[in-house]
Amino acid sequence: MPDVVIVPSFLALLQVLEPHFTAPTFHTFLTMACGWVLALGRHTVTSAVRAANAMGWKQIRSFHRFFSKSIWERDALGLTLVRAVDALVERDQPLVAAVDDTLGRHTGKKIAAASMHRDPLLSTATRVAFHWGHVWVVLGIIVQLFHKTWCLPVLFRLYRSEKLCQQQGRAHRRTTELAAELIALLAEQLPHRRLLVVGDAAYTNRSVVRARPSNVTFVGRARLDAALYAPAPARRGGQMGRPRVRGMRLPSPAAQADAAKARWQRVEVSAYHRVVTVKVMTLDALWYAVAHSKPVRLVVVRGFPGHAKDDVLLSTDPTMAPKNIIEHYATRWSLETTFQETKGKLGLEQPRSRTEHAVERTAPFTLLLYTLVVLWYARSGCALRSAQPTKAPWYSPKSSPSKTLPAFSDMLATLRRASWAERLFEPDANAPTLKKRLAPLLACLDTAA
Repeated sequence: MPDVVIVPSFLALLQVLEPHFTAPTFHTFLTMACGWVLALGRHTVTSAVRAANAMGWKQIRSFHRFFSKSIWERDALGLTLVRAVDALVERDQPLVAAVDDTLGRHTGKKIAAASMHRDPLLSTATRVAFHWGHVWVVLGIIVQLFHKTWCLPVLFRLYRSEKLCQQQGRAHRRTTELAAELIALLAEQLPHRRLLVVGDAAYTNRSVVRARPSNVTFVGRARLDAALYAPAPARRGGQMGRPRVRGMRLPSPAAQADAAKARWQRVEVSAYHRVVTVKVMTLDALWYAVAHSKPVRLVVVRGFPGHAKDDVLLSTDPTMAPKNIIEHYATRWSLETTFQETKGKLGLEQPRSRTEHAVERTAPFTLLLYTLVVLWYARSGCALRSAQPTKAPWYSPKSSPSKTLPAFSDMLATLRRASWAERLFEPDANAPTLKKRLAPLLACLDTAA
């Protein structure tokens, strides 16, 4: 092993993943993981090797082969971290997970599995923008740490467009079908847990809702024009034919909300880091197109700050309180924050992988590092002196109070500060030793230009 530049407590956390690698591959994994979190500027294989002080330890092709040819499974790594994250949640509480997809933008026509996809950041209500790259369906576990909501990604699937599947002779699978597979995998790993999965309107459909395991409750955004039905009437004695699966047609949520006799209730909810009072109307019915003959609860929300129109949320648990439905759905936004931080701080879109295996592993590797950094900070990083963020001298204590809630950038900066401080501030080190220890930092700074 090279003289890896990383704090020992982070290396100890990485040891939980050792059973999923061979011995040589695990050493490469340690080097890549440490170099990836320490790298400044663009995040590529070569920049990670330089940041980890591993130049000359192996040929650079060995590090590229870690993604393209080495034997390891991304699901196995993710499920191991599922058990680690599960320990952070109280046993009497449901484990909340969020599912969504994100676009990883790339350039180059020879990138495996890349296609043109709708770009949600550049698209507007009147203009749809497209970008070349990969769409990843991600399942993350939501936890409360340091009085904030965090979504830690653990399971992933690469979506391939229908045109690409036709060219490759593959069966096309929609993003919702991939999400249902991830939910089933998580439920199988934690059969003792009550799971609550949240998703946006794109994932509130029959592929996810009907296929969910028995220990999974789904909360998501529904449609205001949903076709609702009353429960099926009881079968009468002597009635011929098969029993009915639904009752009479009911007005849509929008129609019931606009009715003169609509029954609204005021509920105080905590969502998006603030407490607000909204008006809600609860509808218990069958949404046959999505949940078949199983009753669901829909909550029409009116008056939420920043929303000019009514929203309607769904829960497959018809006994869940409207307040809980709204607050659970609001935690879904933490996954969007995870995508932003991973792209901005860990370079999710920057690796230059081209082959099939490398593409399918590089993005999950980066997202798993996000989970590992947050877990490290929660376990040991928050107690270090390096966890105290530096404060600009031109801010006085009165005009700028100290920061109390850490962001992911603070966690990553703490890991870097602790690693370099332990390497450079050794009291008994002589000048030649300090020069040798300083060389990796200078090489890392060179790549940040």
